[in-house]
Amino acid sequence: MDPDSVYSNISDSPGSITGEKHDSHEETKTVNIYQTLKPPGVCAASPAWRDSLRKRTSLLFISLWLITLISLITTLGLHFKQSSALQSELKEQQRNSSTLITELQKQLGEKEQENSQLQKLLKKEQEFSQLQAKYNSEICSSKDTYNTVRSLFAEWSRRDGVITKPVWGWIGEAAVDVTLDPDTAHPRLILSEDGKQVRHGDTRQNRPDTPKRFNYIVCVLGKEGFSSGRFYYEVQVGEKTAWTLGVAKESINRKGKMNPGNGYWTVSLRNGTEYRAIASTSVLLPLREKPRTVGVYVDYERGQVSFYNVEARSHICSFTGYTFTEKLYPFFCPSLNHDGKNSAPLVISSVKSHSE
Repeated sequence: MDPDSVYSNISDSPGSITGEKHDSHEETKTVNIYQTLKPPGVCAASPAWRDSLRKRTSLLFISLWLITLISLITTLGLHFKQSSALQSELKEQQRNSSTLITELQKQLGEKEQENSQLQKLLKKEQEFSQLQAKYNSEICSSKDTYNTVRSLFAEWSRRDGVITKPVWGWIGEAAVDVTLDPDTAHPRLILSEDGKQVRHGDTRQNRPDTPKRFNYIVCVLGKEGFSSGRFYYEVQVGEKTAWTLGVAKESINRKGKMNPGNGYWTVSLRNGTEYRAIASTSVLLPLREKPRTVGVYVDYERGQVSFYNVEARSHICSFTGYTFTEKLYPFFCPSLNHDGKNSAPLVISSVKSHSE
């Protein structure tokens, strides 16, 4: 065989080899060896392997989705807790604010009330200053300083409203110790052993009918009478519905009805609400406050008898311009007990310092 014919059957394509049999001159099958090779990094995969890969991939994505979902739920839960805590804090702050506002409103109301009281006191202080000015002008020409001062204080003590401390102290300096006189007590009156209390009893006491004893009106006098100077005492009336307090001159009629024009200067309560000033006439008193303790003040030389609400430190009424010529005695009438409705006693109390 010609060598040139053998080499002429070799293809120009790399890796292609052709040949023929010498005895039959038949053409051989062409084989490309490169077609049987796979690109670098590529492996032949079976269907089972591909299914496994898909399952693992799906599982991975599902896991990532679940992790993301759990993280989102956790974040939302934390946010909800923080929001709830914030709402609770806001509600607490609102409650605190409401409480603070209420307290401030209360304090404002108290301050307004205090301001109103201060305005009233300021007005009284101004009036007192005017009295002081009057005193200063009179004292220059007065030879009796004591009488001048007493006159000014007596004028102030008759004024309505709250009594200032200097005047109240001046009144309190006249305090005396009063004890009830059993020899003057009506037979139906029951006196305490210390002589400081008196009430109306249901039965008549076995007492001698002396000239000093009252036999018609249920009253009693103090043991000591006063014919000069000033004196002051206090009586607890509490919640009694009827009573009469004041002073009476020594010569009053003790064997008949009480005659206002016959030596009595008193204040009385009737029916629980009706207050009257009784002297030569009876005058209705429109009191704003119900006194529980009544103070009785007498200036003998000036002819003055005044009554005060001790707790309120206020003036009730005054009798002035009288000329006293005989002893004056503290006068007490607890009135009838009215089936127990007015059974409480009148109590003579110790006078506390008015300068406090």
